[in-house]
Amino acid sequence: MVNGKRGSGGVSRKCLSLQTVSWMSKYWEEPETLLTRLADEGGHAWLKLLLVLVSGILLFFLYMWFYVSVLGLDLPKTAILKRQNADWSTRMSQLSQQLDKYDELLSLLEMRDNRIYRSVYGMDEIPDGVRLSGFGGDNRYTEVEGTALNDISHRLDVLEKQVYVQSLSFDDVALLQRTAGDMAAHIPSIPPMSTDRSTYRLSSPFGYRSDPLLGFAKRHTGMDFACPPGNPIYATGDGVVKTVKHERKGYGNHVEVDHGFGYMTRYAHMSRIDVEEGQVVKRGDCLGLSGRSGRITGPHLHYEVHYRKDYVNPSLYMDLDISPADYYEMVRKPEK
Repeated sequence: MVNGKRGSGGVSRKCLSLQTVSWMSKYWEEPETLLTRLADEGGHAWLKLLLVLVSGILLFFLYMWFYVSVLGLDLPKTAILKRQNADWSTRMSQLSQQLDKYDELLSLLEMRDNRIYRSVYGMDEIPDGVRLSGFGGDNRYTEVEGTALNDISHRLDVLEKQVYVQSLSFDDVALLQRTAGDMAAHIPSIPPMSTDRSTYRLSSPFGYRSDPLLGFAKRHTGMDFACPPGNPIYATGDGVVKTVKHERKGYGNHVEVDHGFGYMTRYAHMSRIDVEEGQVVKRGDCLGLSGRSGRITGPHLHYEVHYRKDYVNPSLYMDLDISPADYYEMVRKPEK
């Protein structure tokens, strides 16, 4: 009995000792096989995996840092983007060069249009402000301001506007060209009244003179034909009556005729007007009779020729030496 108890006590102490050692050494014993194993043999495997992953990530970033910072090379994605950017930059540079050529050609067309085509037909030049209208206000390219794409977009808009205005100008020139055969008939080229010297006196030519009312030098914008009231006044070229006014001051009763091709004539100080605004007249048609209306010192006809909105010397457009008989062949006398 005593031995059995001792044996039992010895076994218990041995088991306790084994458990203590097992706890302290992190061992554990399988009940079925009585095999002793390390407690962390399977329980801490995930720590090893985590350690491997962290080590791999650190090595990757270390490699990338060495690749970029030490070797000075670009990342693959950066290299691709740089190649694409270089390709687009090359394309935009080529497009900009093409725009330079188109801009140069358009400038040449605009110059020829203003100085040749429109000038020949007496049309006013189109100012740069009109050709570039619509591009002086708010900036419509603030989102990409200062970039090559912004510059090209702006230039395309400007060229589109210029081409549109130029096309309209060519349409106007083409319209006049179809009537160019009548251009000679529209230019004011005969005297506004009979060349019979017994019916008039050239009292004041074109240019600066001493103003008869003010007494100081002033530019005289036309020619004065001193004559008694009632002398017939004739249109000096084909055109359309632009203005008919009855005034007590200034030009008095006067008529303005738009001849087209940049020409306009004015007939002032009339006593009677026989035409209406908008009426189409032919060279030699009677416009009315001379008189002494308006600001005047004596009865006379004040005659002006305007070319492209500027006063020109009327004597350059007429021959006062033509015989009265030949003159009356060109005009139609008014009805009594």
